[in-house]
Amino acid sequence: MRVHVLRGRAEPMAGALRVVQRARRSGQGGIILITGEAGIGKTAVLDAVRAEAGTAGFVVGASKADEVDHVAPGMPVLLALRSGRQPLLSSKEFEDVLTLVDQPLLLIDRLCALLEEVASRSPVLLAIDDIQWIDRLSRLALRVLPARLAGLPIVWAFTSRDRTGGPAEEFSGGRFSGVPVEEITLNPLDLTALLEIARDWLGSAPSGGTRRMLEGVAGTPFFAVQILEGISRARACGESEDEVPAEFVAGVRRRLAALPTGAAELVRLAAVLGRPLKFEDALGLLPDRPPVTVSELIDAIAASGFFEPRGPLIAFRHDLVRETLYADLSDVTRRRMHHRCARHLMDAGHGALSAAPHAAAGGRSADGSAVAILRTAADEALASMPHTAGDLILSALALTGPDQPGYWDLGVRCVDILSRAQRATEAVQTADSLLGKGPPTEEAARIEVFAARALWLTGRLTESVGRIDAVLSGGRVSAPVHARLRASRALAITRAEPAESARVEAEAALALARATGDREALEVSLQALAELTKNSGHHAQSLSYFRELRSIAGAAYLPAEILVLQLLDRYAEAQALLDAARQDSDSQAEAVLPSMVHARMWQDFYGGRLEEAEADAAELVTLGAELGNHVYELDAVSLLSTMELYRGEVATARELLTPYLTYTKVDDAVRSPGLILMRGWLAAAEGDITQALAVLGPLLHSARDGRSWWPWWPGWMPVFAHMGLAAGDARFAEEAAAIAEEGAARNPGVPTFEGLALHVRGLVDGDRKVLQAAADVLKATPRLTARAGVAADLGRALLAEGQRDEGITHLERAWQLYHDIGIRPSMLSVQETLRGAGVRHAKWTTDTARPTSGWQSLTRTELAVTRLIGSGLTNKAVADDLGLSPNTIGTHVRSIFAKLGVHSRVQLANALHAREAAPPGD
Repeated sequence: MRVHVLRGRAEPMAGALRVVQRARRSGQGGIILITGEAGIGKTAVLDAVRAEAGTAGFVVGASKADEVDHVAPGMPVLLALRSGRQPLLSSKEFEDVLTLVDQPLLLIDRLCALLEEVASRSPVLLAIDDIQWIDRLSRLALRVLPARLAGLPIVWAFTSRDRTGGPAEEFSGGRFSGVPVEEITLNPLDLTALLEIARDWLGSAPSGGTRRMLEGVAGTPFFAVQILEGISRARACGESEDEVPAEFVAGVRRRLAALPTGAAELVRLAAVLGRPLKFEDALGLLPDRPPVTVSELIDAIAASGFFEPRGPLIAFRHDLVRETLYADLSDVTRRRMHHRCARHLMDAGHGALSAAPHAAAGGRSADGSAVAILRTAADEALASMPHTAGDLILSALALTGPDQPGYWDLGVRCVDILSRAQRATEAVQTADSLLGKGPPTEEAARIEVFAARALWLTGRLTESVGRIDAVLSGGRVSAPVHARLRASRALAITRAEPAESARVEAEAALALARATGDREALEVSLQALAELTKNSGHHAQSLSYFRELRSIAGAAYLPAEILVLQLLDRYAEAQALLDAARQDSDSQAEAVLPSMVHARMWQDFYGGRLEEAEADAAELVTLGAELGNHVYELDAVSLLSTMELYRGEVATARELLTPYLTYTKVDDAVRSPGLILMRGWLAAAEGDITQALAVLGPLLHSARDGRSWWPWWPGWMPVFAHMGLAAGDARFAEEAAAIAEEGAARNPGVPTFEGLALHVRGLVDGDRKVLQAAADVLKATPRLTARAGVAADLGRALLAEGQRDEGITHLERAWQLYHDIGIRPSMLSVQETLRGAGVRHAKWTTDTARPTSGWQSLTRTELAVTRLIGSGLTNKAVADDLGLSPNTIGTHVRSIFAKLGVHSRVQLANALHAREAAPPGD
């Protein structure tokens, strides 16, 4: 069949084979995306690509996604890595990665390392059929892996019925995260091509009747071949060609009816199961022993033409066969068979996640097993696939009602899982629906506890407090639930009420939680106090609460602890925790969570490693979009905009930030303060100081409420003071100085806070001696931007007093720091001041903007990565050498490729060797 179909697909095949040939010759990988309706020939083209790659020396892996079995996490990708005569993964490696399916980021990191190693030895083709049905983990892997492995000779070949609205849409557009994409859309064949296929198949020109039937298949090769197959058999039997039925469904029915009873039932069950399976497993689907022997059953199924072998498995020859069988079942029969499939998968040890789609499709069962399977699957999926967990628990709740045992406990768990999955709106809606059905008082209170968590995420804090108050003033609830309600109320008001009143409630909630010994109440009340003290700038207290949280909740709050250590200038401790997390990443999922990347991003930024911070931010934007963690995504975008401002690229900074000004995925309570800061800074950078103060004034004058962390984040107050002084707004500048001094009072002994307070006071009062004291204190801060800022202001103050030599010394120190960090506008401003003082330096030729392409455009880190990659090291080895994450190295590699105009590691190595071999000065 496939050979004949390909006769009509010469042009699409040529496009696909170009990608394979390019990968073999130049080491440049790529993506082949083949789309078209069912039966159009996608699988035939994909199989031909696989065959060509195998002949060309590629290591080939292939798999197929299945519609019904879409919950099994990561299987389409993992099975592709273990398929074929020479699997990409050994059995031991495959077993190892299977243990990581509940830790998706670790799984993807491990697959990156394994694929990089394989691709360093030979080119690789990974083919996955029908990606429109891949599960969420597989979809995440296919979004991340091609981008992270850019430049390696890895070809990714996918087929999909849908070009838009599904996974295939992410690969359309010609390039995907730096990886070239060859898009192939298979359209129906014209009649001429179908007649050529018929001539190939039959060995002679088709009759008029055959031509009429081919005209009726709408150009679909699969249906055409089914007709030709029937005609071929009719000719062999001496029957009339024109009597072969054109309706494929009728043919499937006849073929099924010809099977023995047990074989026909097994084929129907396999259609419902929807996944390849071993024959012995298939027998386990049958409710009763078939009336034929196993040997007869095997022979009957083999002769039916429904199945084809795939290694040790059997699978339908074409999805249209399975889909036709499935659609031909009555609703009652379909539900019964789904229920049987669910029980079979559980009994065979495949787990609740594999059985869950069948449990949902099977509907209510007398023994309640469907609900139990779905609830278990939701619990299993929560850590790695929270969105899927929400779908599963909602399905479980839909299969039961208030009159059934365990309904209210299931409802409570449903709101709990939805809130943990950050599906806050659905969590609140589900809570309200349950509460409207009149649950018992205790269950109603438990529902409100989890509704409060969801309302915290949405920022509907006043509503949250009102609902909790209503429960607390109502009927009596158990002591643990009462403690959880009080803790939830305390957490809500950390953003809704002034700091002092919020502190009283949070401390009372903590005391109550300790008295009752309820772990959840203790965790939420500690979180409330940790958030409260961070928002009010009492960072030492915040650290103590986060450390206690770590002792009872594991590493979930470790990134927040690292951030507070940074605020306390305890960078060595923060780095030690980050290093430990990175070194333990083989066994600790937390090491690669967005929250940990977020903490590392700020560690790099405040340590002056801006290249690394920018790569971290780019990684975080990707992770935020992939995992739905939009709070960290927003922080990363702000940092990327900051980097553009540091380069003097104000228009680019605004372009990056603008889409987020109306961002609805994060509530205003979280989104607004950071965006207001960036909007004000952008206005100032564009020269509109009046607009900058109009934007920032309300934020500054409400800073002491303690409902947001931003006033106590070092570095902002000197910026504000400069703006106020430039605008002649003494009140604005004085408020900045007062807040900086309050920050120092709340963090005694922390050089950054104490030095910045002196810096801002010296600026506002025009006191050079205070600026000198600030510079002395800030010698101890690890924040290079703080040192550079005070050196520049002190140098200008000394020049104004006529102390030229000393002023120039400080200004040159500031210039060097700004130059080393990469803050171009500040560097040029200091340079201009020095020129005004009669100073000239040859090194000032660096005030020319860095080129955007070529070797001179590479940063120091990018040059280091280039040399290590060019020497043949993998991303992981380079990461270990430079003390960075493999993901960050991947970001640098893609930037290097773009700047140098290369597309593979082979090309990069050749370019590096040519440059090193060139005479000096070339």
